[in-house]
Amino acid sequence: MKQRIVGPLLLPKTNRNIPEPDITGSGRLPAPGEHKPPGWRPSLLGTIPLPLFIGLIAIFDLILPPPSQLGSGLRFEPAYLNAILYTVFVSITSFFVAYISLKSYLQTGFTVLLVLGSASLALGSTSILGTWLANLPGQLNAGITIVNTGGLCASIFHLAGGSTTSTGTSIENAPRVRKPLSIAAYVGVLSFTTLLTIASLDGIIPLFFVLGVGQTPLRMAVLGSSAALFAVSSVLFARLCFSSKSDTLYWYSLALGMTSIGTLAIFFGRAPGDPISWTGRTAQFLGGIYFLQAVLTAFRRPHPTPS
Repeated sequence: MKQRIVGPLLLPKTNRNIPEPDITGSGRLPAPGEHKPPGWRPSLLGTIPLPLFIGLIAIFDLILPPPSQLGSGLRFEPAYLNAILYTVFVSITSFFVAYISLKSYLQTGFTVLLVLGSASLALGSTSILGTWLANLPGQLNAGITIVNTGGLCASIFHLAGGSTTSTGTSIENAPRVRKPLSIAAYVGVLSFTTLLTIASLDGIIPLFFVLGVGQTPLRMAVLGSSAALFAVSSVLFARLCFSSKSDTLYWYSLALGMTSIGTLAIFFGRAPGDPISWTGRTAQFLGGIYFLQAVLTAFRRPHPTPS
């Protein structure tokens, strides 16, 4: 049985072992236009990398030659380095966010948590598979295809979650259906990752990248769409963040913004390992740290105890 909640969302209390995350700092999603008391000040330090990375991408895009003229001296791509960094800063942090979102969904039943958890699982699973496969002989295109397609899938999930959250409307599932729905969602994401990997390795999906030529129009379309969807999601969460004065949503919106910039950098990249690629990768790694900060912030806030 599904119950539709409009306006303020009161997060129910739970006696489970895992603490309940304070999504907005007040324990609920605010109604549109609701006034909040003054005094909340976000950390401006987290916003500094946004214009910095945008500026670096613009500069590199102007000074770097096209892919056919890009010398080996302008590429830095040691074997497995990118895979290790993606595993640590993107996949592991995404898996942690997916786990916390799943536990929170099982406690509260709010489907937006399940959607955001599915987004993190999609990003983490495709990143770890794609980046490691790209190091195998002849599998660079397959690895790139998996990572980029997984990013698009994650951006769609985040947009769905941001749209639902920004309208102040959510669906609360009854306790008896939460576990089956969560299993179906996460198994569905992992099944998609598996099928995507098989299709990429078998060459069923059209090429995303051609060595010595550069990225194909298909990859540019996927990257452009992903960057745009991540950016829109970031704006949606930022709007709710400033209306609810939530540190958690503040860091989450910044994480989505950094992921959008990182994806956009890859869109303008000349070849794997060039300065634009590493700028984008660094932005995505920082985005992973911001996702982790958002989750940790949700549990650092003291929760009121009944008197």
